[in-house]
Amino acid sequence: MLRALWTGATGMTSQQLLIDTISNNLANVNTTGFKRQRIQFQDLYYENIHVGISSSAEVGSGSRVVATDRSFRQGNLEPTNDPLSVAIEGPGFFTVETVTGTAYTRDGSFRLDAQGRLVNASGYVVTSDGTAIEIPRNATDLGISENGVIFGRVDGVFEEFGRLQIAVFANPQGLEATGGNLFRVTPMSGEPELLTPGEDGAGILRGGYIETSNVEIVTEMVNLIVAQRAFELNSKTIETADQMWGIANNVKR
Repeated sequence: MLRALWTGATGMTSQQLLIDTISNNLANVNTTGFKRQRIQFQDLYYENIHVGISSSAEVGSGSRVVATDRSFRQGNLEPTNDPLSVAIEGPGFFTVETVTGTAYTRDGSFRLDAQGRLVNASGYVVTSDGTAIEIPRNATDLGISENGVIFGRVDGVFEEFGRLQIAVFANPQGLEATGGNLFRVTPMSGEPELLTPGEDGAGILRGGYIETSNVEIVTEMVNLIVAQRAFELNSKTIETADQMWGIANNVKR
């Protein structure tokens, strides 16, 4: 019965982490470029208990969470009225420079700062080949082409102001999420390869669009119900084991 108590406790802990992950997915359903997370479970060690003369039974010890991963499935593209908004259709990330170093994002809600540099929604500078992209304040008819060229007109003359690059990783699942729609490189993700949009397997750019999150509300709600029921069943095993323990303790009375 003591085994049942601890086994049920491991199940409740695992399901609580699953509910936390689902809650985070639902909280970010409207976050631009958000990628939903999934929980991976693993069963704990087994003990062989001898039953009879020549047979044995394997009794498990519960479950645990071993990893979380992200689904980098493409989100829907939503049109905007901002010519500097851009979405990646396909694999890859934009590169930005933060106060703690280089980071990567799928959020293309770009704008200009006071110096005319292209920045993301948090004010971090968007870079290409490690340099900032600057656009004159008097530029008009701005746009971003499929291959990343940022163009516009200055005093009626057509000009190109730079080209966005796409960072592609061998294993994007290995990236570390740091908040603010940003990811950082880890040994598991490998170093990024900076590519021209549309070349060598990199995605193309859609100017005037943003990528919505890939969270599916119906799927998350179904998973939430399943996790809640699993949590409830594990709590019932603890309750049942406690009742049986009480019966055993009262036998002598």
